[in-house]
Amino acid sequence: MDQQRVKTMGLKLHLHATEGVFDIQETGRGIAKTSSGRSGGNSGGNSGGGWFGLQFYLQAGDQSLVGTRLQQRRSSSGRMCWRIKLAPGLEAHFEAGRSPAGGGIWIRPSLVNRGQRPFRFDGYGFQVREGAGGPQLAGRGLPVFAHSENLRYENLPQSRQTYPFLRPLPQEPRCFGRQGLGPMPALVIGRTEHDRWLVEGAATQERHAPSWQLGLPAAPGRMLEYRSAFFWNGAAREEVASGQTLALESTFFLLCEAPLDRIYDTYLDELVKLYRQRFAGAHSVLDHRPVYCTWNYGIYTGLSEADCLKRIRLAAKAQKGGIFQIDHGYQPAHPPHLSWGYLDAYYPDTGATWDKTRFPGGPQRFVAECRKAGLTPAIWWTPRMDIGGPISRDHPDWIARNAAGQPIAHVGDLHPDYSVPGVRQFIAKTLRTVIHDWGFAGIKLDFFSWAFDAPDLVYQGGGTHIQWRRWLLNLIRRELGPQGYFLHCVSCPLGNPFLAVDGCDAFRAGTDIDHGGWENHIANCSWLLASLGACGRRTWYADMDSFMGAPQYPDHERRFRCAVGYLTAGMIDISGALEKFTPAMMRDYRRLSQRCDQGGRVLVPDRAAFFGRPLPRILLRLHEPASRTRRQHGIAATVGLFNWDQAPQTLATSLAELGLAGRKLRLRDFWTGRPVALQGGMLAADLPPRGHLLADLYL
Repeated sequence: MDQQRVKTMGLKLHLHATEGVFDIQETGRGIAKTSSGRSGGNSGGNSGGGWFGLQFYLQAGDQSLVGTRLQQRRSSSGRMCWRIKLAPGLEAHFEAGRSPAGGGIWIRPSLVNRGQRPFRFDGYGFQVREGAGGPQLAGRGLPVFAHSENLRYENLPQSRQTYPFLRPLPQEPRCFGRQGLGPMPALVIGRTEHDRWLVEGAATQERHAPSWQLGLPAAPGRMLEYRSAFFWNGAAREEVASGQTLALESTFFLLCEAPLDRIYDTYLDELVKLYRQRFAGAHSVLDHRPVYCTWNYGIYTGLSEADCLKRIRLAAKAQKGGIFQIDHGYQPAHPPHLSWGYLDAYYPDTGATWDKTRFPGGPQRFVAECRKAGLTPAIWWTPRMDIGGPISRDHPDWIARNAAGQPIAHVGDLHPDYSVPGVRQFIAKTLRTVIHDWGFAGIKLDFFSWAFDAPDLVYQGGGTHIQWRRWLLNLIRRELGPQGYFLHCVSCPLGNPFLAVDGCDAFRAGTDIDHGGWENHIANCSWLLASLGACGRRTWYADMDSFMGAPQYPDHERRFRCAVGYLTAGMIDISGALEKFTPAMMRDYRRLSQRCDQGGRVLVPDRAAFFGRPLPRILLRLHEPASRTRRQHGIAATVGLFNWDQAPQTLATSLAELGLAGRKLRLRDFWTGRPVALQGGMLAADLPPRGHLLADLYL
């Protein structure tokens, strides 16, 4: 396969000691390379790009503290170090050096309090000193930026899709990245006429999360208004005690040449170098195991033991192994809810968690039947709580609240305050019951994120949203073990790799498919584009929610969704009333299960998807030489052409565009196995409305 290099350009750090600022500037030579992709991409030469006139600031109340003189020193490790005085007795110290993968600059700040009193602060980051420059890239074209939040606006309970992914700088300064834990913690800046990018991203996410404020240029020669800001939910202020040195979050600065579908590659390379053994996707069972889920396509909580037993047998026959996940609906019905799906169902003990009228055998029967059929049992679980439920009545001190003492109830339910020891003890006991006593080997964690994302949240025992989210995710992963299945659901992440560092195999990467249908499919896929460059075996698996559906949906729409799901290389996630599936649906179910070899590289050769509606007309999935698909079937890649419109279209791509020029390849239809013709190195198809072509490329 042709290899297109993603080149990381050399950067150097230069301090302006008397001015209190620093530059991160291109050296003019490429120093790191990664491979696996297609050809195409522009090399812009030495653009003199970089970040100019940056200064560190610390926000303390209404004061923004900055220093005016840097003092440089060398550390014992040989890294560059400097410090700056921010206030009497308070200094910021910095350590900087080559980033772990060798492609950029890594800066790690810390605060040193030499005073007699603790110092409290509200945020920090880097900003451009007035008149000093800012991030710049020379060359032609409109300045544009990418942030995964560009694809979805979320302020729970409101959420909607937005686009394009790459867009011009906003006319009025806007803040990006404050939607809690979901967005990719990286900002990309470039120009429309070059595949050359400034990439700035978090190297750590221990207590604080990054955001950025961007706006149009305010003066000639300025590329943009710019300010980064690390923030946190859950504590009004952070504190550095007298005599303490407090480490802050680290940042990568990278300059790379890459096609649009690989703009995150250099950033992910750096994270993998740092966290490889901690990324759950690298050890996930989802690479070869499909998942059946009982929720979508009209089932919801309308579930019984008899239904599950029928579907366990059918899923086992189609999947030949894999996971069977019971979703919300096993709990007793309590008004005003059709089914009590909250943490209250486990309180005060777990003896009444399952509705014995609909599930007379309880969890033990369900788990035993899954095991007997060769399926791994998994369960939907949420730590949200009911307003007026037994936990809120008996333990009001367990409820997450704001500074005024009011419960965090913005999304119609209550959430636990994880800083309270009793909450942690109860949740740990509940999870041990589910995993060890009942025998479930997988967890779908749902409706929990507002306990961390609510901006007015104040934890009673201190700490930040990232700290306590990490506690919960690490607990679940520890109880499941490395081979357990762990799906992170709402709030839907937009590529945040640190959730995989903390233990999740897979993230919900789109809105719910719910009852299904074309409109739900469009909404679901509109959030997916930013995740594709960040997922895979080395990090995590995207879950675009369930495929298949119900017999009333047309076959071509069902297969269209299955094709997108397969090509995105995330979970093979199936839902629907299996006993009602047509023979054609069951054949497709078996086909997807047989070809479950997930987690490989996904490319998007359709540039228009990045600048407009984020629904790719071309998707390419590469099968690595060591993959099961390549070894067993000799398939080098699978390509899809997709007509998302309501009018017929002719779509085409070339082998050169796919990075496969010069190869003698045979193409076969994924669904039927029939030969697919190439014409002069071009793959073309006349597609009806909502039609697609999914083709395997054999060596």
